[in-house]
Amino acid sequence: METLTKARSIQVASRAPDPPRHCGARLKCLLLPLLLGTLILAACGGSSSGGGQIQLSLSGNWQFTMAPPSDGSFLGGLQGGFLLQNGTSVTGAAAYAVSLPGLLIPCNIGTATITGSITAAISNQNQWTITAVAGTQTFTLQGIQSFDGTTIAGTYNSTPGTAGDGGPCGTAQTGLQWSAILVPPITGNLQGSFHSTGGSAGLTNQDFLLSGSLTQAQNTGASSAAVSGTLNFSQPGTNNSDYPCFDTASVYGQISGNSVTLQIVGPDESILGQIGEPAGSNGVTGLNPVTFDSTHGGYILHAVGPSYLVATNTCPGNVSSTSTAGDYGDICLAVGSPSGTNACQEPITLAPAAVTMVYPPPPPATTSTQTVTLGNTSNGALSGLTLTFANSPPTAANFSETDNCGPGGIPAQGQPFNLASGGSCVITITFAPQCGTQCASPLSATLTVTSPASADDDTVFTVPITGTVTGEGAVQNLSNPTSQDVEHHAETN
Repeated sequence: METLTKARSIQVASRAPDPPRHCGARLKCLLLPLLLGTLILAACGGSSSGGGQIQLSLSGNWQFTMAPPSDGSFLGGLQGGFLLQNGTSVTGAAAYAVSLPGLLIPCNIGTATITGSITAAISNQNQWTITAVAGTQTFTLQGIQSFDGTTIAGTYNSTPGTAGDGGPCGTAQTGLQWSAILVPPITGNLQGSFHSTGGSAGLTNQDFLLSGSLTQAQNTGASSAAVSGTLNFSQPGTNNSDYPCFDTASVYGQISGNSVTLQIVGPDESILGQIGEPAGSNGVTGLNPVTFDSTHGGYILHAVGPSYLVATNTCPGNVSSTSTAGDYGDICLAVGSPSGTNACQEPITLAPAAVTMVYPPPPPATTSTQTVTLGNTSNGALSGLTLTFANSPPTAANFSETDNCGPGGIPAQGQPFNLASGGSCVITITFAPQCGTQCASPLSATLTVTSPASADDDTVFTVPITGTVTGEGAVQNLSNPTSQDVEHHAETN
């Protein structure tokens, strides 16, 4: 139910080509003609079943990383895009952005046209030369594709470039390092959560479990591919949603390399919000880039810092920026992962995400109580968890709390406690309004649990509690009733 915001980086392996194997004098060698006139020696002697050149394809979605020049004259280059291979040639396009040092806004940004071909095949690895025309600057990249076809690494040259105003934007360089990693299609089921960190709806530090699906469109060799799907906050087996802003929605957007942007669209086609910073917005929305990355638990869609914003009738605001949104926060969505994956799960869960109570309780109940279950979903024991409870205003003890989270099942009473992996404890909330005939419904309180997670995880989780008083029931719970309250209570009975 919770969301991870830990920054994850993809390490691209750069492997030098293996030297050709030489044949002994008594062994037979087969000299094979290679693509574009390049020759290598094939395996020597013995049985050759299954041998021969591995056919790798460059077709797919690639995320590029380009080292800046040592003179610091520019930053950036190719970012991500799609390639199509036809025989020994390749075509495609990629998004690019080139910036001058110290400037956040790129001086050259857009879509680069890509052409290329195999220039050699060395020990079952393809060596490619790729040319990308990025506005006024041209990048020529040479690189060797890994044995499994999922990475490319090598060096690149660049020509000088100019900005729209005619000023310099990019310089001539040779022999700089570059790499690229193949990004799989972002297609499959979703499991994850929104973790609110702000907004006018007041949902801060709450976590909302969601499910859904995403589908990536066919690779056409463009710089991006369309992505569509659904989000569903309804809990399994019910039609109830913990998320107050909306229950279900569609999403539409695109993926380029590992960068993803999505608009959240309601059933009436209205824009409810967005996920990720759209290209070219230069930080106007206040959202951070959302990336599709591999982790130990599978592939996840995530970001560091605010990565979604929402504004609806039930979460008033607008979708232009986080400063005016009804709700905004972090996302972590596991994509296409097996059932039960923990790729996007925080160490703890709190269920339900919000509590609503009524006093007096419906018969035959004599007290108004509700429980919240705190669970440890991590692979190890958690130590140092703390639980706090606060009425609002703090002088009105309309709600009280007890639990079995402490050692041996005793109440924690604000002291740190431990929770074994897969373990849980129960927090019981009692609603006994002390406001007499002057109750202003709804009354409220907050349950807060702090997790000893690392600094770049969400560490604070809250459950908002609201209570409504009906009739004159609250008079029965006056701790210090006035004569007027007692007389009024007697008259109504």
